[in-house]
Parts: sequence; C-alpha cells; structure tokens
Amino acid sequence: MNTDERKKLLLKQAEQFLVIEAETVKGNLADVFLPLYSHRLALRREVVVVLGGRGAGKSALFRLLNELGGSERVRAFFGPDVPEATWVDAFSNAAAHPQESELDDFAARASDGALRAFWLTHLLRRVAASLPAGAGGVPPEFGPSWSLDSAEKLAGTASRLLDDAEERLAAGGQTVFATYDHLDRLGTFDREIRLRFVSTLLALWLSLSNRYRHLRPKVFLREDLFDSAQSRFPDAGKLRGRSTSIEWDVPSLYRLVVRYMAASGPEARDWLGGVPGLELTEWTPFGFLPPEMDERLQKGFAERLAGKLMGSGVKKGYTYRWIPNRLQDGRGRIVPRSVLNLIGYACKEARQKPLRKGGRLLTPQDLWSALQPTSVARAREVGEEFAPVKRLESLRGEQVLLDRNLVVDRLDRRLPDESSNPRISGEAVLDELLRLGVLVVRDDRYGKGRIDVPDIYRYGYGILRKGGVRRPA
Repeated sequence: MNTDERKKLLLKQAEQFLVIEAETVKGNLADVFLPLYSHRLALRREVVVVLGGRGAGKSALFRLLNELGGSERVRAFFGPDVPEATWVDAFSNAAAHPQESELDDFAARASDGALRAFWLTHLLRRVAASLPAGAGGVPPEFGPSWSLDSAEKLAGTASRLLDDAEERLAAGGQTVFATYDHLDRLGTFDREIRLRFVSTLLALWLSLSNRYRHLRPKVFLREDLFDSAQSRFPDAGKLRGRSTSIEWDVPSLYRLVVRYMAASGPEARDWLGGVPGLELTEWTPFGFLPPEMDERLQKGFAERLAGKLMGSGVKKGYTYRWIPNRLQDGRGRIVPRSVLNLIGYACKEARQKPLRKGGRLLTPQDLWSALQPTSVARAREVGEEFAPVKRLESLRGEQVLLDRNLVVDRLDRRLPDESSNPRISGEAVLDELLRLGVLVVRDDRYGKGRIDVPDIYRYGYGILRKGGVRRPA
C-alpha cells in the first residue's frame, strides 16, 4: 500500500466513522447497523419502552425500523422471531410532527390532560396517514385543521377512531407499531416540560397497551428520563417490566467497527482480509456481516489497525484492550458512538502523517490524539442529558484521585446558564454523576473512597492523572 492509497483509505474511514447523529450515516443505514440480541428483544410485542443512553443506538434503531418499513424486510434483517408488523413514525424530529418550539409553548400553558390529548390525537393522525386502508384514512377534523389547542376537544373522537382501527387491524390479522424518538429534544430549556411530555405519553401507552393488541408502541427513551417520569403517574412501575435496554459488549463493538469499515468500499474490505481469520459474509441486500469477534480476532484486528502495543516500557499495553478500556464509563459501559468517533478521529489524524510502509493504518500516537476529541464529544453529549455535568469544568487542571469534599465543593458552583433554574447542590450533582457513570468512587492505598474520572470524560474536561501519558500536542 503506497502513501496515496493509504491516505485515500484513511479519508474514507474518517468520513465513515465520524457520525455525530444516526441521521448522518452515509449511504444505507442497513449496511452498517449491527443487529444484536438486545435489538431483537426490544422488538418483542410486549416491550413498550426501549432504553439506552446517548450514543447507544436508539435513534439508529428507530430510523432503521422506519426505513425498512415493511414486515418482510424487518424480519429479514432481525430474524423470523420479530413480529410481523408495519412500523410507523408516531413522533420524531421529522417535518410530519409539530415543531419542538411549538410544543414547548403549548406545554407552558396546557394541563397534563391536554398533553395526553395531544399524544392521543397525534397518534390517530399518524396511524391514519400511514395506513389509510387499515385505519380509514385521516378524518377531516384531524387533517390540516387540527391544532394543538383542538386536541383536548377531539380526544374522545380520537379514542373511538383508534378503537375502530384496532378492530380493523385485528380482523385483517395486522399489527402496527407506533414508534417514538427524540423525546429528549422536547423542553429544551425546561426539564419539567420534557418530563411532563414523557410521563403523559407513558401514562397513555400504559393504558392503551392493555387495551390494544394490534396497535402497539415502541418508545425509545433515555434511562434518566424514564426513571424520572415513573414517579409522575399511578402504576408507572408496571412499565419497568415492559422495558428493555440496548446493551453493547466489547466483541459486539469490535464487530460494529469491522461492519463500518466493510461498508466503506472494496479497498477497506481488502484491508480487512489481512486480519487472520476475519472472514466477511456478504449479507444481501444488507452489506457485509463480520464474524463473531472473540479475543483472538479482536487482537488481530487491533494489531493490523495500529500495532500490537500502545506505549513502551512499563506503561505499554495491548492495543485491543487499550481501546475499550479508554472508552468505558464508571459503570463499565461503552457506547458505539465513542468507538466510532475514536477510530474516525484517529484516521483523520493519521492522514496528516501517514505511514510509508506496511499494512497498518494508524500509529498508537494517532489513537492517543483521537482520545481528546472523542472525550470532548462524549462529555458534550452527556452534558445535554444532564446540564450540571458541565460543572466538571470547575475541576479542570485537578489531578485524580480527588478528595470527595473537594469534588462536592466544586460541583456546588452553578454555571452562568443555570441562573434561572432551581438550585442543585454539589452533593446532588455528585450522586447523579456517580449514577450516570461520569464519576466513580475508588479506594486509594489508604482505603479511603476517593473520586476518579474515567478517561472518556477526563480528557474532555482537562482533568489530569498522576504519571499519565503526556497528551499529544
């Protein structure tokens, strides 16, 4: 591989991997999406809520289901145990739905009953528009003349029409899944509004899921919103048994990286052929499927990517272990987006100084350099979930392990953009960051519980580690 060929391949990988949102995936999402057991579990008829943090792939699954659309293609992708159904976009950031700002303004003056009426009437509009034959088309009062303020008056009519749609679906042996995503974009400047929208939607479907067997929900939701919303309506705890989480292990993350590379073109597939034992399966029409990535294959892939070892001397370690170890949070979880960003940023860095010979694409220094922007991106994502995460900025320049009292004192300092929000104490912020896995308690050599910051967040907030590897300039 000469320098020009290597630079071309690196450019393709940087473009392929640097995805900030599911919507930015180049080409067909079905060519890069890796089906997991947790996905198949999420698609079961009885599951109402599909949980996962930012970057875990909820929106990618939501988009894929609506892109595949028909039951035949969904079952071909995920397997025959997935229910035969039509998947309908019941709410997202698409143009078919009211704008977030419009909904926020409505919620500021509306009761919870009015919000529930919005969800009910909008459900009818989406089902009727997507399935005119099965749901009788869109009734005139739910067409262009429908408005948020009219929803409460039309709720009774909507309920009756949905009952009719359920009967027609049952008679035809059909099932419709109404899917919901981007709920965390509601209440952009007011978490209380966001929780009201989420809790009224969940309360509605707790009722409807007992009533309907052929009209079913799939609500894609962050875990923190689900936990907070459950305290807001009776019997909410019953939804816990009707929820499941999207989970990723290290072998699956390596498979995802290989699947992304394989989708970028024949040059990348030829390069992957140099990994001993790594054989791709052509999965028509869904691209190329990697084998199960056991430790041997993980090691072989990482060695071909960036060499066998990271660092030198007593600090050296295997590359295939370094990658997941640097990306996991305080609870041992890794989200796919962080892995994709790490490889993408490393390829972008490597294009500036490509290797002149051999089959490797990256150097260990490229991976180290990529850790900084990867950490910044992850810190920003989690900060959008829980704004006080940004208070970690007050720890910039400090060195872990950190004294607990120091951490509480720094986290007690409100940010300028928090001035209009209810005060959250440093203790409360610390508890939340520990729950989220942004921070973790570790015993030092004296057995005292001190606060550590996992690398996936530490680099983004400029927090230091004694004896750590010097950061690239």
